[in-house]
Amino acid sequence: MTRSARFRELFKSPPFVVLGAHDALTAMLAEQAGAKAIFVSGFAASAILAGQADIGVLSQTEMFEHIRRIARVTSVPIFADADTGYGGILDVQRTMRLWEEAGASALHLEDQAVPKKCGHFAGKQLISTGEMCQKLRAMLAARTDPDFFIVARTDAIAVTGIDDAVARLTAYAEAGADGLYADAPESIEHLQILSERLKPLGKPLLFNMARTGKSPVVTLEAIHALGFDFTLAPIESMLAMHKAVKETMETFLREGTTDAIADRLTTFGEFNRFVGLDKAVEEEKRYAIDFPAA
Repeated sequence: MTRSARFRELFKSPPFVVLGAHDALTAMLAEQAGAKAIFVSGFAASAILAGQADIGVLSQTEMFEHIRRIARVTSVPIFADADTGYGGILDVQRTMRLWEEAGASALHLEDQAVPKKCGHFAGKQLISTGEMCQKLRAMLAARTDPDFFIVARTDAIAVTGIDDAVARLTAYAEAGADGLYADAPESIEHLQILSERLKPLGKPLLFNMARTGKSPVVTLEAIHALGFDFTLAPIESMLAMHKAVKETMETFLREGTTDAIADRLTTFGEFNRFVGLDKAVEEEKRYAIDFPAA
């Protein structure tokens, strides 16, 4: 079964979490921890690759390479952020082809205007519902893997309100989107409205569990009870890394000895085993040739 087919299988036993990983190493950790699918966030990619906020700084090909590196070292399905599709109709179609080539099994396409911003930032602008539907239809036409899962995302809640968010997602469902996602709902009431009005469309509903943004903190069980089928935990690995590395570096520089941070460090040997050094050495030995002495 392909990764994309396995992603669709997850909807037979909802709810499930798509666990965020900000690079190849954390993707390996996510799979080892038991993640059923991995999320590749544009927010995290902007920070990790460019050291910048999620304001549309990464190019289509930079994100493609980022997804591909993660796909190479994992075997579970990958759900990759596609932002606005990186341009117009032809750009959206190229994004679809590149994301498939990179090894992704799902993506979300958003209805923000360029330059886009993180869904939890202020100052977002939207394209028209009609233009977004055109983009979705073009993307669906460019899809070659019928199991690849395309989620339509709206950022309308903060811009034009919850009613417009529902209206937009209804139109996106009619355009053929496989799943629906309203980013940054601001209350349980918003979640209830989204579920009550969108669930009859028969499309899986996605909730973003990102902590300390605009949305309420809700457990997986509670969000499922509200009618949502799957969730993202998109940036937690990066935020954990930021806090841990920041505190470790500050402690080391203050104390001047690695003894002060020893309990925070994976050992050299354990880390090398994790990244496959032992297997690489054995593989090299299999093909090594003993050359005769000169």
